[in-house]
Amino acid sequence: MKAFALTVVAGALLFSVGAASTAAYCASPDATPAEGEKIHFVPNSQKFWDFSKNWPTNFGPAYRDTVTAPTNFVPCMGKYALCANSGPEPLPCKVTAGGRFANCKCVVQTGLNYVQITSILNEKVYQDTINVCGADGANCFTETNKAPVCAAINDGTLIPGADVISDFNTDSQSAVAALTANAGDQSPFTVCPKAPYAGCMTAPCRIKKSGDAECSCPIFWGVFQLPAADAQCSLGDDLIWSASYVPALDTSP
Repeated sequence: MKAFALTVVAGALLFSVGAASTAAYCASPDATPAEGEKIHFVPNSQKFWDFSKNWPTNFGPAYRDTVTAPTNFVPCMGKYALCANSGPEPLPCKVTAGGRFANCKCVVQTGLNYVQITSILNEKVYQDTINVCGADGANCFTETNKAPVCAAINDGTLIPGADVISDFNTDSQSAVAALTANAGDQSPFTVCPKAPYAGCMTAPCRIKKSGDAECSCPIFWGVFQLPAADAQCSLGDDLIWSASYVPALDTSP
C-alpha cells in the first residue's frame, strides 16, 4: 500500500510505552540518554524531548511530527532518506525491543527535499531555524536551503553519526500540505485511533549495502491520519507506520 502514513498501530504490549511517550513532565528533565548507544536526538535525552516546555507545538514533542500549516515544510537540496511510505513490507518499520524506536527501511534519494520545521530533533538547530524562518516556516518555505536546518543536514551535524537524515520528497510534502490546507475536504484520508507510530522526520539513518537506509525513528502513541481512503491502520507483526499528525484532521472526541 502506497500510503504516506500519518500514524499507526503496533500492539497492546506497547500501550505502556505509548503512554510514557505522551507525558508532559513538570519537573526539569535530566540527561538520561535515549534508548541504546545510538544518538537519536540532540541533546540525546528522552526526557528532554518529552518535557512539555520543549515541545514545538501544543500537541506534543517534536517526534510527534505535528503539521499545523503548509508552510511548516522548508525546502532543502541534497541527499536524504524518504520514509514517508515505510511501515509494511517491502519498506518495513519494525518496533525495537525497548519499544521506544522503530527501525524503518527507507529509500535514499538526492534532490529537493522538505524538512518539517516542527519536527527538528536537534534543539539548537531548531532554534536557529525558527529564528530565521519563523515558528511556522513561513519565511523560508519558498526559498531552498534558506533554513539553517538544511546546512546542518548537508554537513552531517544535525544528528552526529548519521549517514543520512529522513525527511520528505516533493510528493509526500505535497500530500500532507494539501491535507493541512484543505482540512481533508479535497484529499482522501483515514483517521487512525491512538496507537504507536514512527515519527521519522529528521531521524538519523544508516545507509546499508543494498543502498537503502535504515532509519531509527522515535515512536509516538497518538491519533494519526493516513493520506488514503479506507487505509489499514494496524499492520501487525510488530510493524508500524511512519506517520505524522495533522490536528485539523483529528476527529477523535
